[in-house]
Amino acid sequence: MGKTLNTGTVIQIKLQHDLGFMYAKVVNLCDFAENDLSNTFHLILYSYNYILKNEKDFIGEDFLNSEPFAGPLFVSDILWAIKKKIYKVKAEVELRSYEKIVPAFRSFGAMVFKPFYFEDEATSWSYFEGGAPRKYITSTYEEVKHLEGNMAHDHEDVETRLSMELLYRRDKDLKEYYQLEGQHELTFYNNIFYKTPFNEVEDMLKGKVL
Repeated sequence: MGKTLNTGTVIQIKLQHDLGFMYAKVVNLCDFAENDLSNTFHLILYSYNYILKNEKDFIGEDFLNSEPFAGPLFVSDILWAIKKKIYKVKAEVELRSYEKIVPAFRSFGAMVFKPFYFEDEATSWSYFEGGAPRKYITSTYEEVKHLEGNMAHDHEDVETRLSMELLYRRDKDLKEYYQLEGQHELTFYNNIFYKTPFNEVEDMLKGKVL
């Protein structure tokens, strides 16, 4: 494995709380960006609602026919996680049309004075395009409520984010699984309530500002 991953690589992610394995496509934004992103975060994940208890049951065609789950998530340590066998590479596949663009990512501000604040405290919204936050564009919540945030996730963040959202979609009480304390858990918790589920966004609108 080189210093990056090919677009279309499928990785296996072990979920928390014995939920099984979820699978995601890797997209290298350098393949689609107009600007050079090689020196910043440029790998993103599109996860799918293809969940297995036994990793040996993976079938590429079934994965390709499954429903999108979440994304696009910026990832920070994916190469290290693969090297350490935390993630496993399972296949290399074609992309869907919305996975072949550089998506917009949203951000928010709040009128609070503390180190960290969350989306339930947001008083302003913005987004950036082109794969890097060179310029934030002022927006409204309605215009960006379906976009992913600009947080770069390490492998533990990815596992927590996907597990938490899966439990919520299964109508589980998240307080029985997480303490809901600390910056990252509260970030993911708020994201569930302040972001349109990715599978409910029309393909033509995925990654685009309304």
